[in-house]
Amino acid sequence: MRIGVSFAVAAAFWVLSFLVQKFNWGAGGKKALALLALLAAVPFLLRWARRPLTLPRSRTATGLAIVVAILVALQLAYFGKEVRHPGLIDVATTTLAAGTAMVAGENPYLLPLDSVAASNPATAAFAGYKYLPIMPLVYLPLGLPFGARGLLATNLLLQLGIVFLVARLAREAANGATGLLAATLYLAVPLAIQQVLAKGATDLAAVLPLLAALWLVERNSWLCGLALGLSIAAKPLPGLLLLPCLLPPRAGGIWRYAAGIAVGLLPILPYALWSPAALFDNVVRFNALRLPDSTSWLAIVPAGAAPARIALALLVIAVGAYVWRYPPALAGRAGLGAMVTLAGVLASPSAHHNYQLWWLPFYCVLLARAIMAAARDLPRPGEARYGAPSQGERRTSL
Repeated sequence: MRIGVSFAVAAAFWVLSFLVQKFNWGAGGKKALALLALLAAVPFLLRWARRPLTLPRSRTATGLAIVVAILVALQLAYFGKEVRHPGLIDVATTTLAAGTAMVAGENPYLLPLDSVAASNPATAAFAGYKYLPIMPLVYLPLGLPFGARGLLATNLLLQLGIVFLVARLAREAANGATGLLAATLYLAVPLAIQQVLAKGATDLAAVLPLLAALWLVERNSWLCGLALGLSIAAKPLPGLLLLPCLLPPRAGGIWRYAAGIAVGLLPILPYALWSPAALFDNVVRFNALRLPDSTSWLAIVPAGAAPARIALALLVIAVGAYVWRYPPALAGRAGLGAMVTLAGVLASPSAHHNYQLWWLPFYCVLLARAIMAAARDLPRPGEARYGAPSQGERRTSL
């Protein structure tokens, strides 16, 4: 029965992720229901993730390793198909243009790179680059010589890095089989591969450092903060939402954490000094003034925008207070990260497909830990149990 429940939970996750992908333009209300269901499941998954684990059979890990290898091979084949005739979305093309401008010594926030914004009189003042300087720098090594193909190749490397970190984090939260299950869950979601390898969404450049920060949170507060700062210096969200989830477990580490964030944000400084108004207008003001589009439920209920943002702010504050008072174990932090990023997408005036890359890796870490705990009976007397509770697990209810 426990194994059946685990399969049902994994299937429900896949179905809800598919619905998030299916319901896009003109279906913001339906998409919001699927996102809300995923968000509502997080507290239950956190509770499951508290359960102890018995050591999995070797054939479980072997089977999952084969599945992961097959899924990675399929992604490589898909990349080979898409890289022949790339069809990039606007955020990818403007990122390539911004990198080219930076190499030429120009300011991407002063150039009309966003043709969609420039063509609309209401947003003509926001025609510059919409992300922060680290984003184009990530894509420069391959994007400059190979253009759109280089961007997709960079995305392939980022995707493989995400898979590795998802597996590593879930392994540390439980065991090797759990790591392989987390990688399987992530690789099996079509939305991720479509956005990264077909559309050229650049969000993984900001998400990968956040997964690295989660891995570093109990190892090195300064490096954790640095990774978070670099993520924010690529794209403000989701990094700002994850800031409270990554608070160090020791009070003395908060200053090293803050110092690391400050260093990670330094790439923004030259452009903040060069054109502060243009940088603020394109990165902050443009997003603050955006009207809801049909991918969001707020297009149907515009009066819900203010309450949604207030609720998001209160959630982030509550998560920060909780993490500060009761530092959670790794799976708990991943779950809280999935919670705040899902809430962030629901409170946003748009819920585009690339935004779903924010919560998906963190969700897979938590879900894999919860599934593996639910799939196995609690250990009988004398039966091997996977590890003793970590210090974080003893201090927290997560």
